[in-house]
Amino acid sequence: MTSTSPQTDLTVPPVRTALIVLGMHRSGTSALAGVLGHLGAALPQDLMAPSDMNAKGFFESNRITGLNDRLLAQAGVTWWDPRRFPAAWFDTPEAATLLDEAVEVLRADYGDAALFVMKDPRICRLLPFWIAALDRFGAQVRIVHTHRAAWDVAASLARWAEYEPEFGLVLWSRHVLDAEADSRALPRCFTSFEALMDDWRAVARHIADALDLDWPRGPDQAGVAVDDFLSRDLQHFRGASATGPDGQPLPPVAAELQQVLGAWVDEGESSQDHDRLDRLRSALDASGPLFDGLALRTVHRARQVAHLSGRVESLTADLTQARRDLSRAGQEADRRDAQIAEQAERLEVMERRQHVASVQLRQLTEQREREMQERLRLAIALDDPNAMADRLDDLAERVERVTAERRRERDRLNAEAEAMAAEGARLREDLATARAERDAAQRWGATREAELLASTSWRVTAPLRAVSRVARRLRP
Repeated sequence: MTSTSPQTDLTVPPVRTALIVLGMHRSGTSALAGVLGHLGAALPQDLMAPSDMNAKGFFESNRITGLNDRLLAQAGVTWWDPRRFPAAWFDTPEAATLLDEAVEVLRADYGDAALFVMKDPRICRLLPFWIAALDRFGAQVRIVHTHRAAWDVAASLARWAEYEPEFGLVLWSRHVLDAEADSRALPRCFTSFEALMDDWRAVARHIADALDLDWPRGPDQAGVAVDDFLSRDLQHFRGASATGPDGQPLPPVAAELQQVLGAWVDEGESSQDHDRLDRLRSALDASGPLFDGLALRTVHRARQVAHLSGRVESLTADLTQARRDLSRAGQEADRRDAQIAEQAERLEVMERRQHVASVQLRQLTEQREREMQERLRLAIALDDPNAMADRLDDLAERVERVTAERRRERDRLNAEAEAMAAEGARLREDLATARAERDAAQRWGATREAELLASTSWRVTAPLRAVSRVARRLRP
């Protein structure tokens, strides 16, 4: 009897799992996604770069975030729209085109990864679209909901986006309610930013148990890296604040929603709360149009602040550049001053040499006159040819030799004097030019800075610059 080994079906692709982190902006979704990455879940290839807002990183895909922005724009909404996303749009030809593109984005970011993390707060509004895309991609979907105290989120949005706290509460409620409602048919679990920061190991175990996952790197292996990653400097606003500015209580919808989420984190999800959450979502849908004015005013003001901040940065850069130019002009003036001093010293040396040459020329002339007188005396003495015959030849030779030497010396001195006179004229011209350039550079730099400081933009943004300086000093 012969035994046969079972045949393996090579056509069945391996099961892949997409772990989607759902939560409102500034709710600790980046911290949770970073921990999941340390536990071995694959992160996107095209990671968004860190910034001051998230110094440790966002752990979002640039491709996915960009696609979500385009999707929202084609549907005629924004991520900060307080109204529910129009569900009918998911059945449009535009959605079908973007769905094909989403599958390609998933391939580019995650390849053949068996377990990977998706995170972008916009997915809270767009979850049905990404469920369809992941199904085409061949990945099963698991959901991890995370939230943060509503007033803490509002405070963070006010700091980083200049959003009014009340508008931050509306957006928090919108994202959380939509994400919860659209994920009920999927395996999911709930946690919070506070729970993650208090005991991330317990959160990791809870997620693994609830979603039937095996971490590629367990908490023991990843412990040191995660402890370092979850440093307390990630927490700009923390404290599960019960009240907002001036002791304001949470509005009823946000307060009840936060109470339900807190109970689910501590005790597990209860299906009995679904009706309560549906009622809260319907109430938010009904009141959504009432928040349009608040949304537009908040975003408009935030954009004005961003624009003025940009103008401040631009003007500051202009002033810095003007001061650099002035400094360079000063350095150039100093260089010119050094050249002027050097040229003045050379001119003084040339003038001394010219004076010496003039004295030597005068002495040569006087010597020539003396020689002429001596030749005259010789001529008189020649009236006695016998007495002076022997001496005449010697004296004549001497006179001719001295005369030739003096002529050559005179010519040399004349040529040197002319050269020094020309060099002196050139040096005086260079000196005048250098002084003029130095004065022009100093005037240009002073005029440039005066124009900038006197400009309307610089005066208008003076209060904003003062506030910015105070904020930087107060910022932890």
